[in-house]
Parts: sequence; C-alpha cells; structure tokens
Amino acid sequence: MSLEPMNVTHSLTSDQYLVTHSVGPNQHGIRLDAFLKERYRKRSRQQLKRAISAGVITIRRNQGPHLKVGRPKASYQLIPGDEVLVLTERKPEPEVCFDYQILFEDDVLYVINKPANLPVHPAGRYFFNTLLVHLKTKGYRDPLSAEREYYLAHRIDKETSGVLVLTKDKDVCAHITRQFAERTTRKRYLAITHGICPEEFTVDLAIKRNTQSLIELKMITAPESEGGQTAFTHFKRISVCGRFSLVECFPKTGRQHQIRVHLEAAGFPIVGDKLYGMPESEAVRFYERKHLTPEAQARLLIPRHALHASSLQFIHPLTRKMMEFSAPLPPDLELFLEQQITRRA
Repeated sequence: MSLEPMNVTHSLTSDQYLVTHSVGPNQHGIRLDAFLKERYRKRSRQQLKRAISAGVITIRRNQGPHLKVGRPKASYQLIPGDEVLVLTERKPEPEVCFDYQILFEDDVLYVINKPANLPVHPAGRYFFNTLLVHLKTKGYRDPLSAEREYYLAHRIDKETSGVLVLTKDKDVCAHITRQFAERTTRKRYLAITHGICPEEFTVDLAIKRNTQSLIELKMITAPESEGGQTAFTHFKRISVCGRFSLVECFPKTGRQHQIRVHLEAAGFPIVGDKLYGMPESEAVRFYERKHLTPEAQARLLIPRHALHASSLQFIHPLTRKMMEFSAPLPPDLELFLEQQITRRA
C-alpha cells in the first residue's frame, strides 16, 4: 500500500493496482480503519489513517444509486456490500512464464499443468508475478479481489513443472491435503539426472533442514534420532541418454525437496539443480542473485532443475471418484534429452 496521495478515479498507471476488499454481512457498522487493520495487520492505525487522508483508500457503495460516499474518514462506518478499494504500488518483479494449461476445472477444483519459472504463491521478490495472484485477478483483467481465493492442495517449486492441484474452497482443500498426509495419493515425477542410475532403486533416508547451510531452505538427510523426518522415494530408470538418466520418481512421503535430496544422496543429482547439484559456494551466489561462475553455468547445463510432476491421483472430495491427471514431459526437457542422443550419435 502506498501512502502517497493519489486519485483512484483516474486511470491506473502501469505501476499502480487496485486491491478490493468486500464488506461482509457480519461487519455492519465497522469503522473503516478497523476494517483495514484486520487486513493489514503489519500497518499501524496511524499509517492507515494517513493513507485514508491521502486518498489512497476509497469506498465503492453498490447497494443503490442514492447511497453515495464522499471522501472517507477513518471513522467512516461501513455497511454490508461496500467495497473498500486500496491503491497499491506495483514494484518491478522478475519475469515469469504464465503459459499454464488448465487440465480440469469444476465448482471446487482447479488443476493445471504449471510451467517452469512460475512461483505459485507470493514470496520474496514475487507478488503479482505468481500463479495465485494471476488467478485472483483473472490474468490482470480484474482488480485484485481479496475475497476471490484459490487454495493450494500441495506445492511444487518455482522451477518444477507439471500437475498442480488448487481448490476454490477451503474445506475441499483440507480434504485433499489429508489425502496427501495419509499417503493415499499417488504421485509420479520425472527427473533427468547426472550419471547412469540403476534400473530400479529405493532411497529411505529421513530429511531435515540443513542448519549448517548458509541457504535457509536447504534440506539434508539425517537420522530420526537427530531430528530427521521419515522420507521414502522409489525410483525407476526409464532410459539412458548419453551420460544422463531419465528417471521415474514415486515419493511416498512429501518432505520439502525430497526427490532432489534423495537423488543427490544416491549419487545422481538432478540436472540444473542449483541447490543440490552444485558446491555450496555457487548455490549461495545464485540465491544472493549474483552471477554464477562459468564453471557453475557449465555444470547446470539448463536454466532450471529437470524435475517434472508428471501425474497425480487422488479422490475427489465431493464425488468420491478417483481422479487422475497427467502432464507430458515439457519441451525444454525433451529437447535436452534429444540433444544428448544426437551428441552420442
């Protein structure tokens, strides 16, 4: 939220955006500053009052043409059906790929094939350039409605492509999340690894956060006696392409970075993995947004880690039918494999 005086009745510029908050039936008579405080908890009352005085906050009254709202004050009392519009500054963000495909949609589910280089939820440098905000604004065609929600039933990393399940209802999301927790879902990933791995193998190594790493999100294998959480992944080699393997991955648990950590522990790190496929010093450079050395770039081979969520099975929370969704290996990974076959020939 910007605190600079602005007029929301004017056309928005490229670095401005409206966020709309709807007043619910149980909020009749709530003060404007109290309503905003519930939604912007990190802002003080004084900051919110200054924003209201500066014209950053306006009210749209939709109940009838005879109900008009002038320039609001902090003490203004809202009524159900009001929309509180907050003018925000849109800061520059890294470019992402919004070329996702809708695999399935009904009243409660929204299943997509997510491309690589698309963060799922706001974090760090990404807010508008994330899947959740893009969906909430219908591809930036609508104002950012705080009440239009999509819920993540599970998560995949920004660089990981493939099947992702969202829901339009919180209870439906909880139902699917329980299926993941109870391990009744069936997940299949595809990975391209360095080295020629066995035709079939299993990694049963517990995982915990690596407190010795300079990178906060890095995980490491560790026994349960040292705080590790159980993690089990089964692998099947599909093909060999030069000095690389295309591998099916079947995680039975859902620990953070589980497949990447288990393949690295087995001696077959994923191609392009900056966190588990390079020395720590180079990984730190990447996460500090510094240029990688030529040696590190040569090691990566491709811009993103070669991991793809290829299929997912779960029970529909309402119909109780078994649902299965799949997404083929994306073109960038297909091209990499083809290049290895060509070079070998």
